Amino acid sequence: MNWQRFLIRNSPRLARRAYRRIFGDEQWFLIVNSGRPLADSDSDSATNGQAPAPHLKVHHAPPGRFWADPFPIVVDGRVWVFFEDYSFASRQALISCAPVSADGELGAVVTALECPYHLSYPFVFEHRGQLYLIPESRDEERVDLWRCRRFPDDWTQEATLLDGIHMSDPTLHQQDGKLWLFGTVSEARERANDELHIYVAATPEGPWRPHPANPVISDRRRARPAGRLFVRDGQLLRPAQDCSGGYGRAVVINRVDELNEHTYAETPIGRIDGSQPPGNRGTHTVNYAAGLEFLDGRVLNRRTKRLI
Repeated sequence: MNWQRFLIRNSPRLARRAYRRIFGDEQWFLIVNSGRPLADSDSDSATNGQAPAPHLKVHHAPPGRFWADPFPIVVDGRVWVFFEDYSFASRQALISCAPVSADGELGAVVTALECPYHLSYPFVFEHRGQLYLIPESRDEERVDLWRCRRFPDDWTQEATLLDGIHMSDPTLHQQDGKLWLFGTVSEARERANDELHIYVAATPEGPWRPHPANPVISDRRRARPAGRLFVRDGQLLRPAQDCSGGYGRAVVINRVDELNEHTYAETPIGRIDGSQPPGNRGTHTVNYAAGLEFLDGRVLNRRTKRLI
């Protein structure tokens, strides 16, 4: 094989391997914030050397794993958080969940959904009294809908929403009697952060139609979803990942100015740089439930001894 061609095709993967040899694997963890939302902060400046603020609860996975992509939901008056539970040994993840107290402490962690392939970004939601889950299964080239039979650990595959598609971080939004599915779509893993697509349907099962303006955003600084859309001060906001300086760098908060079956427009208005708690190297998910803010953060394996 031509060595130039080999290096061009494999340079991102080779660079990641070299980085891991020198610095170690990235270790993601969960953050539960019971204080002022970081998305509302005027600044997110680092406070290196200081302990995390008491309203920020940091939760690390057991050795050999990491936790990321927190998605909370309230069931029977109790807050639960679903998240990616990744194993370094198998190099893939399942979906775990745990109850959450009012001050951000996690209860016992249980496995919610496990498949023979990698799962992440567990978008859990309620629709007409039924609980559903849409995890990312990008490597399987499809987006699947799971229905809850017994909460929290019994789910059955209800439908395949999109097939033959590489979609990252599928994010559902309900508005104007319609369902809108956001996600970045790409043919190559290295471009999974670049182009935001939207699909629309009347029910979770579909059929799902592509938005005529796809890709509605072509900008790795704010295309890839970073959690549920939410309303703050009367404005509809969409969190997105800033991947311009590397995956998981920061979250950009975008105001949705227009969303209909013909057009989509948004404006960046805020940012979570991931410098909280002290020692954090980034963040790529933010969600809300019952007055709590849920985020993730990352360090390197070699630095996790008691950095945070």
